[in-house]
Amino acid sequence: MLVNNKKNQYRKLLHVLLRERAALALCLTAGMILLLGGTRVSDNSGPLVIKYDWTGCADVVVTGDSRTGNGVSPGQMKQSLQGLRIVNYAFGGNGYSCEYLTAIEKVLDPHSPNKMIILGISPQSLTKVMATRNSFIQARNSYSYCSVTIARSFNKLLRFTEPLKFNELFGGVFVPPDRRRKYHRSFPDGWASAYYVPSLRDFSGYLRDAVNIFNNNPVSPRIVADLLSRVALWHQRGIKAYAFRPPTIREMVEFENSHGGFEEHKFVVAFEKAGGRWLNVDQLRYDSLDGCHLSRTGAIQFSRDLALMITVEEKITPEPLELATRPLSDAY
Repeated sequence: MLVNNKKNQYRKLLHVLLRERAALALCLTAGMILLLGGTRVSDNSGPLVIKYDWTGCADVVVTGDSRTGNGVSPGQMKQSLQGLRIVNYAFGGNGYSCEYLTAIEKVLDPHSPNKMIILGISPQSLTKVMATRNSFIQARNSYSYCSVTIARSFNKLLRFTEPLKFNELFGGVFVPPDRRRKYHRSFPDGWASAYYVPSLRDFSGYLRDAVNIFNNNPVSPRIVADLLSRVALWHQRGIKAYAFRPPTIREMVEFENSHGGFEEHKFVVAFEKAGGRWLNVDQLRYDSLDGCHLSRTGAIQFSRDLALMITVEEKITPEPLELATRPLSDAY
């Protein structure tokens, strides 16, 4: 008897909802919002103030500008460097100012027995302009206890409520063939991956932009000297420093060498004399996003290779070694 009464109540409620079109429309709308919001790629990193706020949380800190920020995935590196806390502390348009070098040390756990800093050395990051105008400074200027708290507490909600464009649905399936759209995904460990739909193969535009970067703004001897001095200080403190040149395309390498005034061989000699270790990277091996940064697949492969180079230097046996050649489709 009780069961029949409940069924009758449910039927009456359903009839009311069907009669009340506004209520039904509201329910359908709410369902569609939840469904469409769920198709959006999540951004778990939050604003840059969260990254800027990192303190004493890592054994290994990867640094540099957006070329490193896009190109190095700590998650992929951990497959070979197991047991180490690795973060990507790179910022867009960044330069190796003294302030940034000090902030890098802050991210390291002072009690870690395996303190390591991995420097992504792009010629742009050694120029005065990049050292004074970049997203690291932007994050510093925006930083406050309130801004970090809000970002950490409500980032997912704010991301969910952002306007969703039709072309953004399902990873760009509906992007018209005559248009190109860039997609970003940020991870809690600091990596920011990116890809185009459809893929970009004409890199001439970014090469033209590079002309403006080095216009009256070559590699600064003062910034290089400050960086090398800090590397020597880290060496004295038992902090290992590695460095590499983030991979890009041949045209960009040649342009940076000729117009940016970057003499890689001399830098490497001075860096190793200061106590650092230079990692030789095949500049042309990895898939490029735009002629400067690595694509998502290129970054995954490079991150695995970078970690393996460090295991060789540190005489660490990756466990298991075959993880470095696991299909890219299995990652993330």
